[in-house]
Amino acid sequence: MFCRFLLIGFLIGLILFPAAGPLSAQQTQSAAPGKTVPQTPSADKTAPVSRWISLSTAANGAWEPCNFGGDGEVHFSAERIEMTAGDPLTGVRLKQDHFPREQFEIELQARRTEGFDFFCGLTFPIGKGYASFILGGWSGGVVGLSSIDGQDASENDTTTFKTFENGRWYTVRVRVDQQRIRCWIDDKVFVDQPRGEHEFTVRSEMDPSLPVGIAGFQVTSELRNLRWRRLAAMPESNAGE
Repeated sequence: MFCRFLLIGFLIGLILFPAAGPLSAQQTQSAAPGKTVPQTPSADKTAPVSRWISLSTAANGAWEPCNFGGDGEVHFSAERIEMTAGDPLTGVRLKQDHFPREQFEIELQARRTEGFDFFCGLTFPIGKGYASFILGGWSGGVVGLSSIDGQDASENDTTTFKTFENGRWYTVRVRVDQQRIRCWIDDKVFVDQPRGEHEFTVRSEMDPSLPVGIAGFQVTSELRNLRWRRLAAMPESNAGE
């Protein structure tokens, strides 16, 4: 009788408390003291690692006139920068000399108020070189990067065309990472240029806007909401992806 009770108790125990199966690798790591459960890596391998840094447009702020020669007037205020038409160029350049040459984004809003040529020629570093993202060049319609292997925005693989309306603000963003240069207008990609072995330079007349600057060609234009941020470097194992 006693053995029968033991057998019945054993069977009830199996039903109520089934034997636990083997732990998964993740459960084993979670249970082991001092272990960290691996996390799924982020899909964005160039995610920003720093906050946006605003670039003041005030008179004593982050910018100064480029002094191309033949410049129009430049007016600074807390809200925006106005650049009047030059003969042919008017522009501003960043005062700071520690702007990164790799792994960054820069963003701004620009609009043309008078004229019909490029109202935003955004010049920026790319490693040891430089380039300018041109909006509305060559009498108003050309968008592209100047210059790639000596070819400017009107004659290389980045050449595209867009109609720009006077008085309308456009959001411009440029990203330089280890593999490529990407440029957006209003969240649409207009340039997606691999770096590879290409040489990036600016036209000689844009030299006064180095290392970071914005210029307009025989137009009156305005700039606002200028800012930049650093990007995380991609691991070498992912650099070719």
